[in-house]
Amino acid sequence: MTSSNREFKPRRFLEGRHLQTVYNVLFPPDNSLEDEYYSESILIPTNDGSGDLLWLEHNPPLSQVRKNASKWNGHYLLLIHGMEGSSESHYMVSVGKEALNRGYGVIRMNLRNCGRGLGIAKKPYNAGQSEDLDVVLKYIYKHFSRSIFVSGFSLSANMVIKFFGEKREHYSKAFSATSPPLDLKRSCDFIDSRAGNFYRDHFLDTMKEKVTSGVYEISDKVKERVLRSKSFFDFDDYFTAPISGYANVLEYYNICSSVKYLGGIKVPGLIVHAEDDPVVPSEVWHEIRWKSFPLLQTVLTEKGGHVGFISDPSPDNPEGRWLPRILLDFFDSQIKS
Repeated sequence: MTSSNREFKPRRFLEGRHLQTVYNVLFPPDNSLEDEYYSESILIPTNDGSGDLLWLEHNPPLSQVRKNASKWNGHYLLLIHGMEGSSESHYMVSVGKEALNRGYGVIRMNLRNCGRGLGIAKKPYNAGQSEDLDVVLKYIYKHFSRSIFVSGFSLSANMVIKFFGEKREHYSKAFSATSPPLDLKRSCDFIDSRAGNFYRDHFLDTMKEKVTSGVYEISDKVKERVLRSKSFFDFDDYFTAPISGYANVLEYYNICSSVKYLGGIKVPGLIVHAEDDPVVPSEVWHEIRWKSFPLLQTVLTEKGGHVGFISDPSPDNPEGRWLPRILLDFFDSQIKS
């Protein structure tokens, strides 16, 4: 059930040849933000000529849908999930709740063919898809607020760092990146090793399921080759890189690795990583001279896993998740500064 003190009505925007449709969520999943907070879904077109759509979840500021709620602080927070996640991933929900309770509006972005967006795109997501982030930020900037923060997790944390390190208009005042695979090739080597084979097998299974389902426009010959891949490297070489327009997997990793873009970042950022991350190797983190990037704050914890960061529950933190507090404290500080 969604909760609200007023009805949000569907809105339609015709831009070019694309129809953007915004409509209420009728059947929200269990354990989602829709259980406690009003939510609406937004479909917007990508800008690469593919006809692909992006599915967003919009949680408006609580003061717009509830009486006696915290006043809207004028800011929106864009949340972007990691590999094979969705707008309903646990970290997306917990950070979204914290943001709403502090007076933010929230947009939770599903990457191409993830979550509720499965089947409305012909192409897959990738670790460097700056153009999709650009499209969503422009949409928020036009329709909701010009004061925006961005928070990326895992694969999207890499994308967020890359985006803010590129020479472009960023439409956002600050960002956070949690558990980013800063060097894609070395992260691939790590997850393809014995140390990461549990996660490799899990992610490969779900990615191959999408290929099998026929959501991507690829030939049967390519599909057969992709389904035979036994490693992340092969999957990206046979599928992700060529379908995303890269000559090969090494070009994809080289161009999209966020470590190359740190020096170009011109807005404040917070980067969070755990030493015991079972997916992203910590060696890369320790090789970076973080003090050379004064706009970046870093948090390196001994424990936390991959986008987990859970401690024992307490009265102040019944879920035991402390990452939302760290991220929102950082964004609050950017409002006050």
